[in-house]
Amino acid sequence: MVNYPPYVDAYGKIEEVFRKIKEAAVPPKVTNDFLYTKLGLKSTSYRAMIPLLKKMGFIDEANVPTAAYRVYREEKKSKIIMAQQVRNAYKDLFAANEYAYKLKREDIISKLNTVLGTPVDDKTTPKVAATFLALCNLAEFESKEMVEMEVPLVKEEKETLGQFLPKLGISYTINLNLPATTDIEVFNAIFKALKENLLK
Repeated sequence: MVNYPPYVDAYGKIEEVFRKIKEAAVPPKVTNDFLYTKLGLKSTSYRAMIPLLKKMGFIDEANVPTAAYRVYREEKKSKIIMAQQVRNAYKDLFAANEYAYKLKREDIISKLNTVLGTPVDDKTTPKVAATFLALCNLAEFESKEMVEMEVPLVKEEKETLGQFLPKLGISYTINLNLPATTDIEVFNAIFKALKENLLK
C-alpha cells in the first residue's frame, strides 16, 4: 500500500481554511462542529481538512491545536511556520529535491511517482501535488528565520499548571570534618569563616 503524503480532494479550499483559522479563537478541539459554527465552513468537503491538519502537525491525535496552530495565527510567523510544517510533512519529496516548492505541478507529480513508486497514471499523486502547492502558497521557504515552537502559556493555563507542579527550590548539604580539639576558638573561627564565605 502506498504511503501518500498529506492531500485532500478539495485542495482549492485550503487557503480559506487557514485564513479563517487566523480569524477565530483557538478552540479546545478542531471538530466538524468548529468548522461549521465558528469558521463558517458548512460544506461537507471541509471535513477532510481535519485529517489534513493532523498530518500537517497543526492538531494532535485528539484534535487539540498544537503549538504550530497557535503560532500560525501570528501574521508575522504564519508563512515561516507553514514552511516548517510542509518540509516535515513532505520530507521524502524534499529529500528528493531540496527546492521542491519551486517545481511546477507536472514536475512534482513526476517526482512523487518516483519517490512513492507509483505509476505515471496514478490518480492520487496529482491531488498530492495540488495540495502541496496550495500549502506552499501559504509558506515562505526562503526565510532564514526559524520559529520557536514553545508558545507562552496564557494566564489560565499557567494557573492550571501551577496546581500540579510543586514549587521548585535548591538546597545544599555541607559536611564538615572538624578537628579533634577542645579549643572553642578553633570552632569559632571555622563558623565565622562559613558565615562570611558561604552563608551570605
